[in-house]
Amino acid sequence: MTPSIESKERDPPVPYDYRAKVIVLGDAAVGKTSIAVRFTKGFFSPEYIQTLGVNFFVQNVAVEDKVLRMQLWDTAGQERFGPVLEKYYVGAKGAVVVFDKTVPQTLANVRGWLDRVKSICGIIPTMLVGNKADLKEAVTAAQGETFAEQLQLSYLETSAKNGMNVVKVFTLLAFEVVKSLERSEQFDL
Repeated sequence: MTPSIESKERDPPVPYDYRAKVIVLGDAAVGKTSIAVRFTKGFFSPEYIQTLGVNFFVQNVAVEDKVLRMQLWDTAGQERFGPVLEKYYVGAKGAVVVFDKTVPQTLANVRGWLDRVKSICGIIPTMLVGNKADLKEAVTAAQGETFAEQLQLSYLETSAKNGMNVVKVFTLLAFEVVKSLERSEQFDL
C-alpha cells in the first residue's frame, strides 16, 4: 500500500472518504510552514515569515482505496501564543511535531509540545520530524531515532528546502490517521 497525493492542478474537487484536522507544531523557525507549503503547494520559499496564530492548508491523500482530506493547521511556535494556540488543537486527528536538526534545544522542547497535544487531543497518530536535514546537523539521525523510540513515535528527517521526505511524512501519517478513524467507526456502530 503506497499512499499518494493528488494532482496539484486546478481540477474539479475530488471527493473524499475522510476529513481530518492535522496540527503541525514545534518551536519557532523550525520549518513548520515550509514543510506544509512544500507538501501542499510543492515549493520552498527561502524567506522566513513568522506565523502569527495559525496557517491553514488542505491536501487530499490517497490511502489504499480511500481518500483523506488533510486539513493542516500550521501553528505559531512562539511561547506567547501557547494558550491561544491550544484551542486550535481541539478535534485534531493527527499531529506532526517538528524540530530543527541544527538547534538541539528544539528537540529538547518536543516533550512539551507532545504533552500539550496529549492533554487536549488524547493519543492521536503523531510523527516526529527532524527538519533542515540539508544543513550541517547538530542532532544526528541516531539521536532523533532514539528520542522517537523512547516516545514510541515514528520519525523521519526532512528538508523542506529540497523536498526530502516531506510527502512521506504526511502520507505515512495519513495512513495512521485513516486506520485510527476506521477503528473509531467500528466502535461507533
